[in-house]
Amino acid sequence: MSGRLRLFAAAALLTLVAACGGGDVDDPAVASSTPASFRNSGFAACPTGAGEPPADSPLAGVTALPCMDGSGTSVRVGAPTGRPLVLNLWGSWCPPCGAEMPSFVRLARAAGSRLAVLGVNTADDARRAVAAAGDLDVTFANVYDRDQRVRKALGVNALPVTVFVAADGEVVHVYRGAPLTDATLTALVSRYLGVKVE
Repeated sequence: MSGRLRLFAAAALLTLVAACGGGDVDDPAVASSTPASFRNSGFAACPTGAGEPPADSPLAGVTALPCMDGSGTSVRVGAPTGRPLVLNLWGSWCPPCGAEMPSFVRLARAAGSRLAVLGVNTADDARRAVAAAGDLDVTFANVYDRDQRVRKALGVNALPVTVFVAADGEVVHVYRGAPLTDATLTALVSRYLGVKVE
């Protein structure tokens, strides 16, 4: 187990039910982060949506965010993708985010093409985010949201947050609570998106 993963695990045990209220947005290193930090990140390409999020979606006003796959593309989070979508807002500075991340890794692998999983790296330094994701074996698609646009649009104050989005772009549930496990995450996917993942 790497040092960063041990740090995530130890901190997660101490703060299992706590939420993270802020990231490194005031850190000078964050201000200097650029999309060039995503080269060779290992993230998958981001799912592309058709058009805009529905007008009544809390994500409707969120501008396109850079995909962290190193391609230089940007995507509209919440735009209809033709398949259900799970958004996970996380940051390398957030121990509960690290605690639940392995469940999202397993979900992304098990769901295949039936479901898209998209990480929203929030208020973070790009280099630290890529390093933390590497330690946690995160290869599913991620967008970079240094300015916390998605968090603010959802009206939530702390991470982690998980958003369940129907294939047509409708936000059907926003989960804020204890770090998700395999069982709780797959139960929520089944309940809100109608996708059974084992």
